[in-house]
Amino acid sequence: MMGFPRRSPLLAALALLLLGALLPPATAAAEPEAPTPSAVDEALSRAVRWLVTEQEVTGAWGSGPKALGPTALATYALLHAGVHEEADDRAGRALRRALRWLEREEPKDAASARDTGTYARSLLRLALDLRGRPADRPWCVRLTRQLVAAQSENGQWGYETPTRDPGPTGDNSNAQVAALALGVAAAAGDPVPREVLERAAAWWREHPQDDGGFGYASGGGHPSATSGSMTAAGIASLAQLAMATGRVDVLADDLAAALLEAEPVLAKAVLALEAMFRVDRNEGPSPGRRQARRASGRGWLHYYLWSVERAMVLAGRAELATLDWYTAGTEHLLETQAKDGSWRSEHPLYATCFAVLFLTRAADPPRAFTPRARAPEDTVTGQPPRAEGEAPDAPARPHLDLVAGVRGKATLVELLDAARGQGAKALLPLVPVLDDRDPLVRRRALEVLDALLPPERMTGVASHALARGRLRTWLARLGAILRLVDGRFVP
Repeated sequence: MMGFPRRSPLLAALALLLLGALLPPATAAAEPEAPTPSAVDEALSRAVRWLVTEQEVTGAWGSGPKALGPTALATYALLHAGVHEEADDRAGRALRRALRWLEREEPKDAASARDTGTYARSLLRLALDLRGRPADRPWCVRLTRQLVAAQSENGQWGYETPTRDPGPTGDNSNAQVAALALGVAAAAGDPVPREVLERAAAWWREHPQDDGGFGYASGGGHPSATSGSMTAAGIASLAQLAMATGRVDVLADDLAAALLEAEPVLAKAVLALEAMFRVDRNEGPSPGRRQARRASGRGWLHYYLWSVERAMVLAGRAELATLDWYTAGTEHLLETQAKDGSWRSEHPLYATCFAVLFLTRAADPPRAFTPRARAPEDTVTGQPPRAEGEAPDAPARPHLDLVAGVRGKATLVELLDAARGQGAKALLPLVPVLDDRDPLVRRRALEVLDALLPPERMTGVASHALARGRLRTWLARLGAILRLVDGRFVP
């Protein structure tokens, strides 16, 4: 759907990761200094330690069938935080136990009466995609088919995932997480009928509130009043579904503009979110006992922040109402993290997982376009490239088509020099080249992308929000695949 060969669905996912890295820097209008990467690293490390201590000896978080959702969420958060299941440390062992428990306990039969629910299946599908293990393909496809079968008649999803007669309606919270999972599934080549995606998009498109935002339930009434979390969910879902159906190209020069053209309803939804956006409160009414929690800003605040992150990254936006949403959210999370490493809300486990997902974002921006970029030696000539690299907006000297250079005889020094001069978007055309038939061309493309990632983390989160861990993980994974295909070493 994105112009990549069907045999390499990982490339589409890598493009999505790069997309998050290429969000333009937010304007620096009188905003406080951004949190340092070391502070974010420390917060994530403390959160991982807390999550590991909360795990049961079985490998789950919780017990019984209802533990599937929390365990899938915690597993997804650990993977996002950079925990490797191969690592021989406490976090790596915890992740291995969790994955084994999920594989053992998740119902294999789609008709099982032990319904795991939309959230559990969706989060598990997202976690398995991030894990990226080819052996999980049957598992992934099974989860996808179960989600497809559970779509409500109106295009939503509900908390349960029945295989027959899913019912007329669902809710927007489940509809969001299902849309995110099915978007990933479609990019990975799972059998996702287009009509399922179109029906899901039509629901969001046709049911905004009068102010352009979204509420929790279908039909009117107090539960459907606009809220920050559900408005962000609507934006994220429409963006994901537009890319999953091919109505918008993830590699579009201006993704935000392309999405507005494809889904005009997004314009008003973004305005509604801007009007409500704050990092210490999930704005919007809620009935009953939760009203008090809403008043204190604790109405599923961390789920709301994660929804904002998903919405902004997928919609290609670095700002909300001129505010750098990531920096603002990060500052709040660092200030409110408990001493034990958790975050507190209606449910500390959920709050901590969603906080981790916000902090780790969707992609890792390469830092080749900042003055402190790594300057590796050319593997052919041994000649060092220009010291310190070029500034982000420096012109290429001379201009070199990176794809042609990778396919031709350009040295790594020349390729890196050109990439630094042309800016971050120069990396995107290299993604399909990672699937070139020529193993040497694939290796050179991988070398260029890998060399642009420094060993240390970013110097700030205002313009480049995250370190390079997840993107490097993807590159390493692609390198492993190429080694299997070619029977040769690929760095």
